[in-house]
Amino acid sequence: MKRFLPVSVVIVILAVVAVLFTSSQHVVTRIIDGDTIEVSGYDKNIRLISIDTAEEGECYRNESTKLTKDLLLNKQVRIETDENEKDNFGRVLGYVYLTDGTMVNKKLLEVGAGQFFYDSVNLKYQKELVQAAEGALQSGVGLWKTCGPCVVKGNYDIHGKRYYHLPEFRHYSQVIVNLDKADRWFCSEGEAIKAGFTRARN
Repeated sequence: MKRFLPVSVVIVILAVVAVLFTSSQHVVTRIIDGDTIEVSGYDKNIRLISIDTAEEGECYRNESTKLTKDLLLNKQVRIETDENEKDNFGRVLGYVYLTDGTMVNKKLLEVGAGQFFYDSVNLKYQKELVQAAEGALQSGVGLWKTCGPCVVKGNYDIHGKRYYHLPEFRHYSQVIVNLDKADRWFCSEGEAIKAGFTRARN
């Protein structure tokens, strides 16, 4: 004989589930820039993991901030952290999700709002985020179109030293940019130098 829970019990259970779901949701109250936001329920800013957008005065600063604003401002979101929950500035490092399940970190990389930012600890979704960034670069969207051509290769050698390579260098074609090993693409030589890379021998 089948037994059914009383309607009142079912209502209570559904109410509890609803409360738990709602409590995991937060509202984005302010956009600091393309990769940093303020969210209700947090006393520290949220820094999106694995994406680095332009700083003040840099190419694509306004565009990346607008893209993030259009996606997130006043929207309900869920924040997921990884192994390392805070950066050196005390900001919460997180993957940000919209209510439809969209991971905003990935979406912003797909549209070229910013570059992939290597994190040696928070690796949960690194593979798919690298793929998103590489797809945007290959498609030439977002910053890769506006700020390009972004053809300066930033590469770590086997000793961990950082060098940049220009297209006219003899061994340029042999240099592989592995985003998951902290290598980077730059849109200018000055940008590479600012990031701490040294000109490679030609």
